[in-house]
Amino acid sequence: MAVDPVPWAVHGAKHSADVARQSLHDSVTGAAGVSHPDSLLVQATPTPSGQVRVAPGGALIENVYTGGAGQTYSFRNATETLVSVPASDSTGAKTWYIVAQIEDPQFGGPTPADKLAGPYSFLRCISSTLVTKPTEYLAKVVVPASTATITGAMITDMRKLAQPQRKPRTLARPRVAADGTAANALLAREPRGEYFPGGGGYNNGGTVLVPEWARSVIIDARWMSVRYDGAKRGWGSFWVEYGDEWRAGTWPGSQDYEYATQKFMWDQPENSATMRTNWMLMDVGAIPAKYRGKTIQFIFKGANSSSTSAQTSTASMDSMSGLGMKLEFTQEPANWQGFN
Repeated sequence: MAVDPVPWAVHGAKHSADVARQSLHDSVTGAAGVSHPDSLLVQATPTPSGQVRVAPGGALIENVYTGGAGQTYSFRNATETLVSVPASDSTGAKTWYIVAQIEDPQFGGPTPADKLAGPYSFLRCISSTLVTKPTEYLAKVVVPASTATITGAMITDMRKLAQPQRKPRTLARPRVAADGTAANALLAREPRGEYFPGGGGYNNGGTVLVPEWARSVIIDARWMSVRYDGAKRGWGSFWVEYGDEWRAGTWPGSQDYEYATQKFMWDQPENSATMRTNWMLMDVGAIPAKYRGKTIQFIFKGANSSSTSAQTSTASMDSMSGLGMKLEFTQEPANWQGFN
């Protein structure tokens, strides 16, 4: 193949579409998908019908035509668009896919009547995942047998973000001499538990600014050098809570803040010598719209088991202990369950 005589971009020269598509591909490092969490969202019509509605927005679509490797198309839907979905017959359910698709005459696609105005971009309902033209899958629609109207329950979101944003935050709090050497013992029981370590001036959480685009957060938290009293028998749980409003154990689940990770278990070896260990957890939590662009609290919590067989003050932290939390805010499709 000959070298393209005009690179992107030379003033006053005529440029090929190939170099423009390659420039776009390289500038986004080959990314493909929708532009924003709300872009091209497929939903049922307010009154169920034989159509679905596709939200405004854009997408990057990889050129899969033969000879088009390393190129990307930019797709745009300016206003909400309706796409018809065929009814199913009595033989069984039918699966359809709502897609954004490109047809380019340069690579064998049909030539529209108006070469200047197109159209070359389409929103379509197709029946296959085997395609030979640039296509971005937006949703899967499974229509039950003998059904002509589409409801939200039939639609599965297939969109992916082309370039999801990520923002890390780190909270690090090693114990220091000023904290003193006295152990700060875990006293409270499940389900509410307590800030752990709590009291005595311990910093057992942090205030974090949530990015405006965040839809979820990856939480990686650690309680370092937790001390177990070998003369006692205990077990319980530990977790992280977060939110913008503190309530004294009156959120669901007896939480102090609205959102929480899964609870993880700690269990002291019985009849053992005094020892130290680390507690670690990792989970993904929702970031609702009301937290975006605001500061919220993340706190470390622990609890002894509600069983009276579990002794309290078994686990403790002192000046040789520490806390650490790595947060990574991520951007995800806005209609993910629990994320909006």
